[in-house]
Amino acid sequence: MTLPPRRAYSYDYTRVESIVASYISQWRQAGFDAVVAIARGGLVAGMMASTELSLPLYAVSYSRPDRKVSWFTAAYPEQGAHVLLIEDIAGRGTTLSDSIEFLRNLGFRVSVFTLAYDDQSRIRPDFGMLIPNGYRAWFPWERTSVTPQFDAVHNHPDRAEFEYASWAIDLDGVLLMDLPEEQYARALQETLAQRDQLVPNTLLPGLDLSQISIITGRPEQDRARTAAWLNQHGFHGPLVMRDELRHSVPETAQHKAEAILARCHTHFIESDAAQAIEIAQLATVAKIIWWNGGQAMLVQASAATHLHLI
Repeated sequence: MTLPPRRAYSYDYTRVESIVASYISQWRQAGFDAVVAIARGGLVAGMMASTELSLPLYAVSYSRPDRKVSWFTAAYPEQGAHVLLIEDIAGRGTTLSDSIEFLRNLGFRVSVFTLAYDDQSRIRPDFGMLIPNGYRAWFPWERTSVTPQFDAVHNHPDRAEFEYASWAIDLDGVLLMDLPEEQYARALQETLAQRDQLVPNTLLPGLDLSQISIITGRPEQDRARTAAWLNQHGFHGPLVMRDELRHSVPETAQHKAEAILARCHTHFIESDAAQAIEIAQLATVAKIIWWNGGQAMLVQASAATHLHLI
């Protein structure tokens, strides 16, 4: 039996900066001499920390096949220095533990910060954020690492990482025209019958749509007729519909964002501009793309940066 993927826990750059900032006062009192990041995952947080602490930034690299740690930067701290070692996640592997051993064997005093760790982490860092059970950290610099396709290679990708992306699309407004809401309110059954007779839009996103996941705001009670239309027109991918007991019509964007995170999709195409913005605020690491029927536009939003205008 294949277990469902752990739900993605988004770390956009705003969240990363906020977590780093929460430790700056404590780190200034700790008397660190340098920051050492593990490349690549620790570089963003390492740069932020070293800037705020006015400390030099160095980095090490890690080779998983032979568990070899080496200096990524040409320079390195003075012997005996107290260093803050930074990584994005304390995982189940050996990257962090081997890097700690490497630095300590060179005579450095080491304290560890990771942006994320959980109860299964091999190393519990001195500083960091404990994420809930059933979740996995999701960073913008490792966007595809949360997908089932990437999991299947056990962290040893055999092709470019962007090829492990997982796409999903909206239904109405992407595959077929979106009928006006007032038409449903005025004559529901007649409008549904009219929708069933529609043919796919002549202009579609340039993806293989035959097996793509579809996340729609249509209610679960419409599954049979929706699946029949999709199968008739050659769309056979997974179909995720709105559970009316969990999400009302005004909560459609929330339903879509939760499905994106639960299914670990990296990209989602949405036909409604307002929903695209809301989804981007809720699934901040995912690439949310607004499709207006002919053009695809990337939507950037952060749940942590609302503006209140008066």
